[in-house]
Amino acid sequence: MLPGQLSGDKYTLHYLTNLTFAAELQACYQECEDGLARIDILKATGTDLEKIVTHVLIDGRQLGDKATGLVTFRTSYEAPEDIPIPEGTQVYSILEDGTKLYFETTEDGTIEAGEMETTINAQAVLRGPSGNIAPYSIVSMKGRITGISSVENMLEFTGGTEDESDDDLRRRYFDAVQAPGKATILMLERSLNELVDVAEARVYNYGEGDLGVLVDYRGGGEDHITTVSQEIVDCLRKNIAVGTHVRGVIGATCRGETVTILEDDVYGGYVWVRPRDFVPEGDTLYFTYMDMFGHTRDGSCIIPPATHRGVMIQASLEESIDRAKKILSVTPSGSQIDYDLLLGMGEAGYLYNLPELININILAQIRLTDTPETDLVNKIKASLEAFLDSFVIGESLQYSDVQKFIQNNFDLTAEGCVGRALQGIDEIVTLNVFGGGQTATKNGDHIVVEEDWRIEAGDVDIYVTD
Repeated sequence: MLPGQLSGDKYTLHYLTNLTFAAELQACYQECEDGLARIDILKATGTDLEKIVTHVLIDGRQLGDKATGLVTFRTSYEAPEDIPIPEGTQVYSILEDGTKLYFETTEDGTIEAGEMETTINAQAVLRGPSGNIAPYSIVSMKGRITGISSVENMLEFTGGTEDESDDDLRRRYFDAVQAPGKATILMLERSLNELVDVAEARVYNYGEGDLGVLVDYRGGGEDHITTVSQEIVDCLRKNIAVGTHVRGVIGATCRGETVTILEDDVYGGYVWVRPRDFVPEGDTLYFTYMDMFGHTRDGSCIIPPATHRGVMIQASLEESIDRAKKILSVTPSGSQIDYDLLLGMGEAGYLYNLPELININILAQIRLTDTPETDLVNKIKASLEAFLDSFVIGESLQYSDVQKFIQNNFDLTAEGCVGRALQGIDEIVTLNVFGGGQTATKNGDHIVVEEDWRIEAGDVDIYVTD
């Protein structure tokens, strides 16, 4: 031992030298540990993590959104002339600690002559949830516009979100570096399910670089089948691996003169032709299809000269507004070139399909007790409609579940979704469930759906009998 350690003297030359050396050695080890952590995907954080993942995730960390809302500018009197408010005009609220939180207008605005106010779209200057402020939080402007006496937000600002967390960024990185097929499916399903108008997404690996995408898309209202969702197409383009095609559903195959019509049908979509071989001189295919109303229609596809194998060509349908459910027949061109006929919405190489919606109609007769709860019949209908609208793609319906949610309120927050008992039902006299060409009338019966069907509420009729 050192003399200082034996005698307790902490000021010997040996002890001080040893202490200094130990401190430097510890600092050196710590710097090595920190350096290794900065290049370790499991330990790196912040900008260090972003540097690691950029070779795989080109766009890096996904940034949060800015809060948005409306700002009202006012004058103390009727404006004698137009008062312009330029885009980028900044206003602010004051936080409890005195910090100013800035917002800016995202469009030009004007208080017109004779008016005293105008309301303009605005957003937070900084990204994140800090911009989600309550009504009347904005108190003043940065700078001055002649004639403007006050500014305020009569409604809350919403939509501000955090940047992607380190854990989420690390998870996306791991997804991307897994085996290509598996990673593509994981990322696609996750990314599609994160889209605002997508209730559910399923991705299928058909092999040979082919994927199928089934998307329960709720955007566009009644136009969701007449227009292509660019948001979905962009998501597919961003997330699929190189050499992978999202091909929709194969409706028919042409192998030389041999045509095979597949049994698969879809909710509705365009028809695409994909050559399995190089097409040197061009070709034309003629086919018939069933539209969404069950009518037989004619279609054709001109394949340009020098079309490469795998390139999808959109076919012409009898009417531009037509959407095909199923291929009925194909006339071989005589060229001996092999083709696939595909069904799907989207763009070439990025096709998606929508689930077929199956309306479930319920007809029930019930007998009530002497003291039923208020508005019981409407509560039963609401319970059943909520139950039917909760189904996911490919989920079948059990007759016994319909009975259950006649007698109990459907509640997503309750265990098994079984909420409180509905008071006043003495007996379910008759109960019939119809949908998908099937009928369920007793316990043990099912309404069986295909993998691309989704159940939704149809007519729910509840009658009270003596």
